[in-house]
Amino acid sequence: MEIDYRAMQVIAEVSLGIVGFSAILIALSRANDGFSAPDNFRVQLLTYSAFGAMFCALIPFAIFNASEPSTSWTILSFILCVYSAIGLSIFPKKVIGLRKDGYKDLFPLKIVFLQMGMLSIIFILSGSMILDWIPQKNNVYLFCLILFLIQSTIAFIRTMFVRVK
Repeated sequence: MEIDYRAMQVIAEVSLGIVGFSAILIALSRANDGFSAPDNFRVQLLTYSAFGAMFCALIPFAIFNASEPSTSWTILSFILCVYSAIGLSIFPKKVIGLRKDGYKDLFPLKIVFLQMGMLSIIFILSGSMILDWIPQKNNVYLFCLILFLIQSTIAFIRTMFVRVK
């Protein structure tokens, strides 16, 4: 089972660009007026997702061994699964708290389900790869990284254009 290094490189480069944008947003949040709680949440989700895509795209370059692909895929899948589990332990609680604090209009249920659903899908797919239930690991791994990119892009767009009034 071969790994697509070219696709991993492209994903790492795109996510690095998104991380750069998040750095700009973080710098802006340090200005005098700062960011609101919803904007801070979105910047955190953006940064988390972009770094996840970047690091998970770079890790195969360091650990993938063509003579032991099964072991390499297990390690990659485990890292991806743990990273998504960490996100699932943090972000759903935060967004539910923000909705309770009166920000339901900024975090409609369809956006919450979309964002948290992507983390859940990554968790389920990476767990399935660990258990060797999925034969096309390269394609599924790339799909999970793309979900991280989509998630960070949505958070970026919403941070830029859907603000607290």
